[in-house]
Amino acid sequence: MTNEVPASWRIVRLSDVLSEPLVNGRSPRPGEGGLPVLRMPALRAVTVDFTQSKSSDRSGDGHAILLAEHGDVLVGRVNGSHSLVGEGALVDGPPAPTAIPDSMIRVRVRPDVLDSRYLAHLWKSPIMRRQIGARARQGGAAIWRINQRDLADVLLPLPPMAEQRRIVGLLEDHLARIDATTTRTYNALDQADALSRALTARAGRGALAGTTRVPADLPRAAGVEDGRLPGLPERWRWTRLHDVAEVSRGITPPGTQEWSASDTDVSCLRVANVQRGRLDLDDVRTIRLPPSQAEAARLRAGDVLLTGGGSIDSLGRGWLWEEQLLHCVPHSHLFRVRITAHQLHPVLLAWHANGFGRTWCHRNATHSVGPASISLARLRLMPVPVAPVDEQHYLVAVLQAHTASLNGACAVAERALELAGRLRRNLLERAFTGHLSPPLSPSGQQESVL
Repeated sequence: MTNEVPASWRIVRLSDVLSEPLVNGRSPRPGEGGLPVLRMPALRAVTVDFTQSKSSDRSGDGHAILLAEHGDVLVGRVNGSHSLVGEGALVDGPPAPTAIPDSMIRVRVRPDVLDSRYLAHLWKSPIMRRQIGARARQGGAAIWRINQRDLADVLLPLPPMAEQRRIVGLLEDHLARIDATTTRTYNALDQADALSRALTARAGRGALAGTTRVPADLPRAAGVEDGRLPGLPERWRWTRLHDVAEVSRGITPPGTQEWSASDTDVSCLRVANVQRGRLDLDDVRTIRLPPSQAEAARLRAGDVLLTGGGSIDSLGRGWLWEEQLLHCVPHSHLFRVRITAHQLHPVLLAWHANGFGRTWCHRNATHSVGPASISLARLRLMPVPVAPVDEQHYLVAVLQAHTASLNGACAVAERALELAGRLRRNLLERAFTGHLSPPLSPSGQQESVL
């Protein structure tokens, strides 16, 4: 940490300003009827979110439990993410007695020397993040940890108490403005997403124009539950997915012991790569396959990828493959849907899959212990609306123009969120290096703002 702070400030170790030694929490046994126990997401904001808690066993030994008290700062000592280990938040008036788990360290400082609210904001700053990140160590099961000894040695910029409180006041005013703008931007993104989904869903069943509609006429299929199918325009028809496309499951990568010298390296898409309405190709794994198997499983432009397993939220989502990578195959938790005889525009199928199709997959999924899944046999029976070919191309052109406008607006909003994040970091950096406002004048009057 830099020593470039105002002359009236000091640089101290955390251990120098503690009123009590650092101590790990103690997790009571899980169960019902006992005290609530904080969960790690409770530390995401500046103040502890007490709604992020779980119940404990009533029979736990109350003397062994450490309670969160007003003014404490709680720090996460373990996390699977390096960027999240060491997160800290202030206990600001707990609504009810709440236990601190053993995954957190309690920090209790001298109130005459260090304002705990100042410390909570400081803990969110890049100054602290750099120190904690440098001290964190990776242990078993790829878990990042920071211990009390390392935490005690972190350096804190310590202005006079009056200056601490003034910095807190200025920070909270500026951060409230950033937060309000960020919230409005996220709301706008949610509304744009909802509008996009509504448009594509209506287009996929011919509901954009006020044409005459006829009731759905699709024979029931054994083993699946379709629910109520909406009516379609007169020239449209409902059919099953296997009638308009070849549907196949991806491949299970072989173990290293099964490799041979003739195998070839190919990219392999997983469930995480297939999002609703887009593909995320930032992290694509490579596997080795026999050339014949790699060629048989290879994705081609126009294939629609659908997820067949994972969390219930991820089940049934999908999007279009457009040869973004040279040679790519899907993992066994994905389905490859290839339209036959140009009966259906693949973009319409992708839109349908992300709306009606996801709901249908959820209704027909297998829910057992662990992730949800849907079988290949069931997916082939998914109902699909088919419009006349000439109308399909018109629908795609109209909808792509609308979604392009929405995507442009969303890109601007995303850039605004990035700017807000940078502004927040810069604000915190300046606040704790003495550049947010000058020191108090001898008369104690505030002389400047940001």
